[in-house]
Amino acid sequence: MRAAQTALRRPGLPMLRPAVERPHREHTPQTESGAALAFGVIFLAGYLPGIWLGRSGTAPLGQQLAAYYTSRPEGTSLAAAFGAQLAVNLLQLILVLLCGFCVWGVGLLALLFAARGLFLGFCAASVATQSGASALLRYRLDTLLSDVGTLLLCLWLAGWAVRLAMELFRAVRGRAARETPGTARRLAVRFAAALALSAAFAAVGAVLAVIRIGGVGR
Repeated sequence: MRAAQTALRRPGLPMLRPAVERPHREHTPQTESGAALAFGVIFLAGYLPGIWLGRSGTAPLGQQLAAYYTSRPEGTSLAAAFGAQLAVNLLQLILVLLCGFCVWGVGLLALLFAARGLFLGFCAASVATQSGASALLRYRLDTLLSDVGTLLLCLWLAGWAVRLAMELFRAVRGRAARETPGTARRLAVRFAAALALSAAFAAVGAVLAVIRIGGVGR
């Protein structure tokens, strides 16, 4: 009896609780929309400094870009114009896709959209400075569909790229990432769809470019 009372008086040993895995946030369509909106803002944040950098028109690169977009050689074939447009669009889509397979993909995507905005703003300012507002209008009409369409497709891909990059980052840190293979497959499917749409945008942009320089109907 006394032994039982002594045992009752002793402080109990602390019980080890089993480690509970913290559930990570579910990736929802709202998350994708938020990522696309954030990268769109980053694109605009790069576009405005690009206009400021190209406003003087004295940079050799700006002069070369202005000459390329305003005085293309006559007789350019539709196939050549289409190939150039498609190559630019494809490069952007591939870069977004590759960022999804990198643990630092979120930061790389931010840099990618900022750099794209900086380049397009620089091109627009250089064309306007070298050749005036009318040349800028023609440049915008030629490239609007291809540039804006490809930008929207890149933002669409970026939502899944962010998801895959975050899952890979959690896997590297030792946390579970069970959905990584499925996410990679969905990102690949989106890339295939975006590539097809981008090819359509490139075709229309090439036709507009060839019509402008007089390669059709002569």
